[in-house]
Amino acid sequence: MTKSRAFVLACALLATTGGCETVRKIAGLPPGGEPSELKSAEARWLLIQNPRYGDVPSEPEYIWVEEDKVPTSLKTLIRGTSSILAPVEVVAKYGPPPGGGKISPRQGVPYQPAASPRPAPAPGTVPASSSTTPARAAVTGPAPGPLPAAEMPKRGYVVHVDTTRIAIDLTAADGLRPGTMVSIRRDKTPIMHPVTGEKLGELDEEVATAKVVELRDRFSLAEIQTVSAGSQIEVRDRVVPK
Repeated sequence: MTKSRAFVLACALLATTGGCETVRKIAGLPPGGEPSELKSAEARWLLIQNPRYGDVPSEPEYIWVEEDKVPTSLKTLIRGTSSILAPVEVVAKYGPPPGGGKISPRQGVPYQPAASPRPAPAPGTVPASSSTTPARAAVTGPAPGPLPAAEMPKRGYVVHVDTTRIAIDLTAADGLRPGTMVSIRRDKTPIMHPVTGEKLGELDEEVATAKVVELRDRFSLAEIQTVSAGSQIEVRDRVVPK
């Protein structure tokens, strides 16, 4: 057995038996001869150098571990646990430990991460945790949503023409009621695209007006009210409620 190996084994033995306080401090062990402190029920964390860093591409350079689960290596045996602790500026970059736990005093960080404080309620307001909050929410109710878009009036066709009345294919299901006025319209002027020459549609005009007087299951009867000069109502003319 070489002298260096014998020295390491002797120091390790002295560290565990309390015979060498200096070696115990270097190894990061608690001082010997003193009663061990009761372990806190809350885990304390240390940010240390990741032993897998460089070997596994996805591993970070530093990792959080509980202070009593720091991995033992030749470096920690010779130089102590403090040799693998992350410096203060690195701890600040990595943020708080998992679950918002507390950092061990051994880390040497002069602060403990804390949750962002909630703003104080304005005078006269009820806190969110107050028992009156549900009643208040019940009174106010949910925020109103956007108003629905207005529906376009239903369009139909003239299906029959009589002397004083017409039949149209719109019914109560389309929103008609006795007394509803309808406009009788007809496509008249074609609208052409000035560059492509494509027909875009036709500009319709009102031929007549009529008033709904009777509703049936599949059609309605309307009395003719007005007819444009030189025009007459024809089957297939469009019907638009006013």
